[in-house]
Amino acid sequence: MAKLGALRDCYIAINGTVVSNQANSVGLEDSADEIDLTGFSTGGYREITQGLKDATLTCTFFSDFGTPAVNAGINNIIQPLYASGGTLGIEVRPTSAAVSSTNPKMTATVKVFSYAGLTGGIGDAATFDCAFRNAGTLGFVWGTV
Repeated sequence: MAKLGALRDCYIAINGTVVSNQANSVGLEDSADEIDLTGFSTGGYREITQGLKDATLTCTFFSDFGTPAVNAGINNIIQPLYASGGTLGIEVRPTSAAVSSTNPKMTATVKVFSYAGLTGGIGDAATFDCAFRNAGTLGFVWGTV
């Protein structure tokens, strides 16, 4: 099995707008609450099962307040989505190559739950972090079509 290697060409699209060149970090986390079902006579070990699940996509973007367009104005794309609380579609792939068995896509219906419009220190790149969390019942959906 081939290893991905360095993450250099990640594909990120928000509502169909490709914003990959505005980001320098991406993270996908699918998690579940832990439900303790431990009863008596367990041999000293807890019995844990999954409860409700959550899916979170975090990205770090370079601040850009330009007119929203393909690969431009990322702040003006995300901030209105955060302010409205509405849902949006997101797609992430390991590379910008076509979707395939070695380059699957993750899609989700999400809402913006965290938007830090501008961060950085003197001499640093102006960036901001954004957290997208599932807004549908499916969480992250991985596929090759």
